[in-house]
Amino acid sequence: MKKILISALSVAIVGTLVFISCKPKNDSNAITPTYKDQATGTGGNPNTTQVTTTGTVATTATANQNSNLTVGGSSWNTPGCTPGQITLTGSNSSTGTTVTMYFSSPPTSGTYTTVATNAPTAGKVFIQVNNPPSQPTGSVWNSTGGLNVIVTVTGSQINASFNNITCVQSSSSFPVVTITGNVGCI
Repeated sequence: MKKILISALSVAIVGTLVFISCKPKNDSNAITPTYKDQATGTGGNPNTTQVTTTGTVATTATANQNSNLTVGGSSWNTPGCTPGQITLTGSNSSTGTTVTMYFSSPPTSGTYTTVATNAPTAGKVFIQVNNPPSQPTGSVWNSTGGLNVIVTVTGSQINASFNNITCVQSSSSFPVVTITGNVGCI
C-alpha cells in the first residue's frame, strides 16, 4: 500500500509541475515581428528580401566600358619646355583630363616603346591618363607595354605623337582607354 501511495503522490507532483510549466504566459509586452504599416514606432522589416538600409554607404563608381581619347589640339594646355625635363604633360581644363608621359632621361628624337610601370628605361616611355572622359571621375589609367610613341625634338621644342595606345587601370585589364594624339612642350 505504501508503494501505491508513493507512486500516486509522485505522479501527482510531476503532473502539477508539468501543468504549471505549461501555463500560458502573458506576452502582451513581447517583441514580435510585424510589417511596417502595422507596427508602431519605426517599424521593423520582416521582409528579408527587401533590405532596409540605415545610414549612408559610400560607393565608388567602377569603369565598365571602353573609351577613346584624342589628346592635343586647341583645348589642350601644355607647359613650356624646361632643359633636362623627363616628363611631358598635356591637360584639358574643360574635361579635367591630364596625360603625362614619363621618360628615363630627357627625350631625344626617335621611337619609344610604352611600358606598363612607371620605371621606364632607355628607349621606353610610361604614360598615365588621369580622369579620362566617359570613365569614373578621378580614375587613373596606365599604358600597356609594347606600343610605339614617336618623339620629335626641334630646338627646345619636344613633341610626342602616338596612335591607339591602350591604357588600363592597375587593378584590371578591362576596360581600356585608347589614346591617340600628341603631347609636347614649346
